[in-house]
Amino acid sequence: LQTIAKLEDLTAIRASVLKTALELKTSVDRMAQEGQAAISQLRSEVLNYKSRLEEAEKVALRDGLTGLRNRQCIEDLIDRRVQSVLPFCLVLLDLDGFKTVNDTYGHLVGDELLRQFAFELQSASRSTDIIGRWGGDEFIIVLDCNLPQAVQQTARLRQWLDGDYTLESNARTIKLRVAASVGLVERLPGECLKDIIARADEAMYSQKAVHRSSHSIAARA
Repeated sequence: LQTIAKLEDLTAIRASVLKTALELKTSVDRMAQEGQAAISQLRSEVLNYKSRLEEAEKVALRDGLTGLRNRQCIEDLIDRRVQSVLPFCLVLLDLDGFKTVNDTYGHLVGDELLRQFAFELQSASRSTDIIGRWGGDEFIIVLDCNLPQAVQQTARLRQWLDGDYTLESNARTIKLRVAASVGLVERLPGECLKDIIARADEAMYSQKAVHRSSHSIAARA
């Protein structure tokens, strides 16, 4: 601008102004492009971090052995249902005589049995059922329905889950007959998570006491 101000010829002034304006426009366009590139890169990084965070959250809520929801995830989901007025039922399942599998064949075989059982449990469940590993050889299901419907679904699960399982270990085939004890309860008004779990646990162990002599895991020929 100082250079232009010193010019006396109008044509020279116009030419200088035009040249300066073009240079300024080029600079502005370049800065705008660089700004857009920076914004696009920032958006890409944000999406990448968001995707990683979501994946990390999923991993944190899953059981490492079976891939089912873990205990913390199930507890959070039950707490949400406790806050609502909708009915729901809880099912606890425990493999009868599972300790015998670990003692006889080793923990790797026991882990494989848990993975197979979890797979069968998912296969037999409905899309609306919430399934998780409660701990050890215990599994848990949250059913968004009333007790009569839950009784029917639990009976169907028992027919599917109880039976023969084939496991591969160290180039040998192990065939086991598996059964599970089940504790089914419907959430009562005013019950908290601890109350519901305690009743389901009591129901499950009552059934386990009955099954102990005749329904434990057994090897098949």
